[in-house]
Amino acid sequence: MTASSERFDLIVVGLGAMGAAVAHHATALGLRVLGIDRHDPPHHLGSTTAETRITRLAVGEGPQYLPFVARSHEIWRDLEDRTGTSLLHQCGGYIITEQTPVAGQRWHDFVTETDRIAKTGGIDFEVFEQTADTGNRPGLDRLRGLAGKRIGFERSAGLVMAERAVAIQLQLAEAAGAVLRRTEPVTAVTPNDREVSVTTDAGTYRADQVVVAAGPWLGDLTDEPDRSRLTVTRQVVYWFEVDDPAAFGTDRFPFVMWVGDTDADYLGVFPIPPGGTPALKVLGEQFAATTHPEDVERTVSDAEIRDFYDRHVGPKLACAGRTCLTASVCLYTNTPDDHFLIDTAPTSDRVLLMSPCSGHGFKHSAALGEAVAQRLATGDSTLDLTPFERARFGT
Repeated sequence: MTASSERFDLIVVGLGAMGAAVAHHATALGLRVLGIDRHDPPHHLGSTTAETRITRLAVGEGPQYLPFVARSHEIWRDLEDRTGTSLLHQCGGYIITEQTPVAGQRWHDFVTETDRIAKTGGIDFEVFEQTADTGNRPGLDRLRGLAGKRIGFERSAGLVMAERAVAIQLQLAEAAGAVLRRTEPVTAVTPNDREVSVTTDAGTYRADQVVVAAGPWLGDLTDEPDRSRLTVTRQVVYWFEVDDPAAFGTDRFPFVMWVGDTDADYLGVFPIPPGGTPALKVLGEQFAATTHPEDVERTVSDAEIRDFYDRHVGPKLACAGRTCLTASVCLYTNTPDDHFLIDTAPTSDRVLLMSPCSGHGFKHSAALGEAVAQRLATGDSTLDLTPFERARFGT
């Protein structure tokens, strides 16, 4: 396939969570959009994979995120109404920390921070200490080792069907006139005073503006100092067999974010959505060893599976067996302070870099895409994007 001679208003490089949302909203605003991805999204080689993502209105990472996740919930519901496809399951969610968290750790006292933001935003968030009586709190009887833990519960939290959401937004963008090029790696993004050229192995495309939302490949398409600020890490997601999958469905079991004293202690537990893999999705997080999407080890070894079960699944989850039905690798892209980078490139105002930090980016993606599309189409956005500019890093 050769590159089109047509000039576009906007080219979106990368069609995962963020790129798909930008393409969808920009097309709806009347821009002539070209979207390009090196694979065939939604795919399993980047960050938007593994079926589901957690969403929570009370975002302990900072109050600047709350408007984006709230607006994203509205967008998910609108997409459901328009397409008849289920995307958002508000099953509730638990955050679990130690009674006295270790200061200076990534998560620290995350229940307290989440509670503070919940109060500011008027979000129903209950904080309690676990006793032998689980009361009417769903799913706690499926967890072990809760004695002495501090627990927060948000009823409005839940899961988003991540891959499904990407697919729907791309379908709507294409139906509204966007041109999508799949399995076409971008090799260069070159701006000048008049336009931006985007080069692929098929040729060169031109547009007034370009959004680079390439996830773990973003560093290959950016200049310093941003390139050095981005790190890519390998994360592993597991699906372990449970005795009764129905007991872990989104109608009966909230998600769990179990925060320990170190990154290695973290455990995320996801309920089983309708039509999802009939096993309990669980994951940890690691930020020490970096990688590159073309070099990362994508095979999950038996030793990794055994180790994760012994450290997390067996001690913390009742009724989960040792059988791992499947496991996959996901890639996180992060900045030094773990907050998003959404800003024009240092070399050109015509190029916008969009690297929401993996691990807490998807829940905001629909609204971030809308805000970026508004900014590009009109010069302004309904929601404030300035907290994510690089100026916070200093010189």
